[in-house]
Amino acid sequence: MIASFYDQAAEAFNDVALAAAGPAPLGALGQNASRCRTRPPLPATPLPPQALTRLEQLSGRKGFREIAERTLESFAGVVEHFGLYAGSYGLALERLLLDPVEVVVVGSGPEAERLEALALARFAVNKTVLRLMPSQLVADALPESLAETLLHAPAPAGAEAWALVCRNHSCLPPITDAAALAEALKNPA
Repeated sequence: MIASFYDQAAEAFNDVALAAAGPAPLGALGQNASRCRTRPPLPATPLPPQALTRLEQLSGRKGFREIAERTLESFAGVVEHFGLYAGSYGLALERLLLDPVEVVVVGSGPEAERLEALALARFAVNKTVLRLMPSQLVADALPESLAETLLHAPAPAGAEAWALVCRNHSCLPPITDAAALAEALKNPA
């Protein structure tokens, strides 16, 4: 996405891929691309920053947040004209500014399904819910930042399923009870 659509000079994403070597693409989109590139239509404007912010949170790779920030800044002076679409810009900005909340549910069976459903029940723009099987708790199967957390958190003895609630890379102890998970998700700190 960055390589194909990000215009570093404008610090924004375009709706048509940057020119590549080789024959020009066919069709109206190809003809328009040869004349000019424009920013995406208003509803799509905040999508790349949202994706990049989330990708940095999940992968631990640095640099995506900076591009997301610059892209949102490039629209700051015109966001008042977004009208109906200002909401999606606001959600992208919230995802950028709020500490990430990550809920990882580990396990299988009805209790894992109950914990996962509870974690997904309330929307939060900065929340990510992952469901893993115990067999997936190996270092080479997880992103580095997630492996650091999950592999050092002791699995509760005898638990069929458990959840970790992490905010800004700081995690609560493993939770096995649905009521305790609901309480952990309700508290902002």
